[in-house]
Amino acid sequence: INVPLTKKILDILFRKNIIVSGAQHGTSGNDSNKLKAIAKTRTTKANVATALQMVSWGVEVDDFGNATLVNGSFVKHPNRGVSKQVWEKMLMYAHKHRLAGGNFKKLNLPFENSILAQPENTRKRMATDVADFASHMMKNVFNAGNTASIIIDDILRTGSYDPRPYAIKVEDPKNWTPELIRERAKSLNQDKGPKGDFSD
Repeated sequence: INVPLTKKILDILFRKNIIVSGAQHGTSGNDSNKLKAIAKTRTTKANVATALQMVSWGVEVDDFGNATLVNGSFVKHPNRGVSKQVWEKMLMYAHKHRLAGGNFKKLNLPFENSILAQPENTRKRMATDVADFASHMMKNVFNAGNTASIIIDDILRTGSYDPRPYAIKVEDPKNWTPELIRERAKSLNQDKGPKGDFSD
């Protein structure tokens, strides 16, 4: 994550009256200082899905969502997250499919039904841990603490809970029909860069 470049891009767009909200991918595992810096770049969305998955499963994470590893293995809290039985099945699947580190997020889909089928108290503790982690991130890292009054004022001013987008339309939809999009696509550079798994 290149914070100065992110800020430069969003500032240029803002000066050109292209009011956009930046979205930063790959924020899971970055330290709090970097995440605080991102929050000052007109970025309004930061994806921390990998960290939230780890928290929901009961894996120990640090302040900024990095999973704790001991001898290359995740540390799973016995009384948090998924049940011991589900966790053991997840580990066996990961081993069989050579999934490690951040690629553990690929367990979410094959184990979705197993996770959702757990007892209510297990699902509740998972949801509580995710809510606590997300609350900490929003209040203490992304500077949203003590901002409720701003939201309340906006609701009262607009008469709606929907803040509506601040962005303005900068393109004519007539120029973006499926046919015209296909024509423009033909002129794009086809170089996809280095080979590898960049699903993160």
